[in-house]
Amino acid sequence: MVTNAPYYHFWLKDIDNVYIHDMEIYVDIWSQKDLHIAHGNWNFTASYPIFPLNTDGIDPSGTNVVIENVKITNYDDAVAVKPAHNNNKIATCAQNITVNNATVINGVGMTIGSVPPSDNFACVRDVSFSNVVFWYPIKAIYVKTNPGNHGSGIIANIHYENITMHYPIWWAIYIGPQQQEQPDGVGPGCMLYPLVPVCETQPRVPI
Repeated sequence: MVTNAPYYHFWLKDIDNVYIHDMEIYVDIWSQKDLHIAHGNWNFTASYPIFPLNTDGIDPSGTNVVIENVKITNYDDAVAVKPAHNNNKIATCAQNITVNNATVINGVGMTIGSVPPSDNFACVRDVSFSNVVFWYPIKAIYVKTNPGNHGSGIIANIHYENITMHYPIWWAIYIGPQQQEQPDGVGPGCMLYPLVPVCETQPRVPI
């Protein structure tokens, strides 16, 4: 088991031929909250909703990746395929990635992105998610672009099969601009869309 990483649990950049299997990732936010309180670092207004975010499970950005037989309990992307770029040394596109047999509790989905346009071409293609069971997902299927005014990118050939969702909390399926605004202010900041009807799309990254 991998638990309570200070940031993403696995961030795999510019890789090829990786196999991740038969493991569990667990984020215990209540113990983390208790530590914040014990050390005088807790402020309810400032801490929510930012506090549980950036607890990603597995974020691959490479080629020929298989992830299977995993259980992930967290409060951000369970598996997020990040774009690769044509100036990488090994993987110039995040592609040929398979995720199979997963259980996700809470979490923000089996995700593509975020993918901003890039002068080095941000690329995700040929990704398959299959046999995934979600319990109380914040989002389940999540495909997201990011802002940017120059460069280009692509999200193509993304396949979801045999996906089961129990009691989605927000969007069961969301395809569009990333909603989150990061703590440093970067990002669209349209988490409440469509209640707040501003969520700018990204024409430089076709899906």
